Amino acid sequence: MATASAVTAWGKPTIKSGASGESGALGTTLEDVGKIKENTTSLELVKGNVNELFGEGHELVDKMELEGTWTLKFTVIKASLDKIAKFFGLSVSTDKLAMKTTIVSEPRSYTVNPLLVGAIGAELPYCYTSITPKFATAEGWTIEFEVTTMEPESESVAPATLYVKKAAAQASSQSTGK
Repeated sequence: MATASAVTAWGKPTIKSGASGESGALGTTLEDVGKIKENTTSLELVKGNVNELFGEGHELVDKMELEGTWTLKFTVIKASLDKIAKFFGLSVSTDKLAMKTTIVSEPRSYTVNPLLVGAIGAELPYCYTSITPKFATAEGWTIEFEVTTMEPESESVAPATLYVKKAAAQASSQSTGK
């Protein structure tokens, strides 16, 4: 049953992340990414490439737009060594983190759960994640995320699913991460 109108998804979403499931399905163990910096969260559809065929005189003969991808951006504040290490798949030893990689090699799942019941949230089951740890004197250590959906291995899994947040009693039958 579709909802006639949605509640505005005002700020303070909860973002959870974890390993993607089998064949690119939404992961079953998603954890809160941490405290998100105010006004840094965005989720948008980035249009795919457009192929155009022109005849002489710059006459458009044919046009095809390819599928786009969803891009989720946000910044985690008050980042600890453990949190930085976790996202890169590294481990902290004796209060030191050897940054042996700056690549998140495994696909990850994300959910963006709105604060208000009736607002629209999103599930992104199979994503490439780019992470940038950053230090600034005004904020301390932060982690900037740029997450891009990829085509899941299974054709039965959508690259993104939008949903309407239900009240807690109704949400018990919904998937993990909402």
